[in-house]
Amino acid sequence: MSELVLREDHGPVRTLVLHRPEKKNAFDPAHASAFAAALAEADADPTVRVIVVTGAGNVFCGGADVSVFLAIGAGRMEEVLPVKGVPHAIGAVKKPILAAVQGPAVGMGVTMLPYFDVVYASTNASFVVPFVRLGLVQEFGSSWTLSRALGRQRAAELLLRATPLDADTAERWGLVARTFAPEKLLDEVRTIANDMASAPAGALAEAKALLRSGELERAPADAEAAEDAALSKRYGSPENVQAVQAFLARRKR
Repeated sequence: MSELVLREDHGPVRTLVLHRPEKKNAFDPAHASAFAAALAEADADPTVRVIVVTGAGNVFCGGADVSVFLAIGAGRMEEVLPVKGVPHAIGAVKKPILAAVQGPAVGMGVTMLPYFDVVYASTNASFVVPFVRLGLVQEFGSSWTLSRALGRQRAAELLLRATPLDADTAERWGLVARTFAPEKLLDEVRTIANDMASAPAGALAEAKALLRSGELERAPADAEAAEDAALSKRYGSPENVQAVQAFLARRKR
């Protein structure tokens, strides 16, 4: 297993830990490829019944690495395809897959969450989708997935206001199923995962497939295609360049 994704097995539950803490677990192509490979390996392992994903350190996922934005702005789309594929790698998993959001989730750290079966969070987690502040728009079909999960008005506030949503509000809005104290999060999620894993494997897989059927097929794909068309015009635009330069300047202070 790549050091970019750590693996912890607790009986039939495999925990995958996004392990790039020095970069706030942000995805670059290598990290995204390692994560997709870890998901596929867990899904194929007959000893694994349920998968839990969390982050190392105090941040769940800082979104896409800045290098990804720079590559897209320079027209090098082929370099970042593994990052674009992360939500689809999550969605392709046939076994139940749960997110344990132990800290802030930013950008794609939020927009990939609807592709999990259930999302849990610590009470000190937060959720922010900052794209409009970077002169961009949302991604991964989140125009549809977030509206479906939260309702149109709440999704609009999350996407258009682009400020952090606290864990209690995220639970009330339906972005996460439940919240737990930080020190209890992983134990609680693993208990839930073990409850799921105790069911017959075939029934578990089929029940998940039925829940997903008709949900993440055409509508998210259509939304993602429209988002990609808008993003292709936004990347490298004057607004995007100015916003990213301001963002990088703030980071250097």
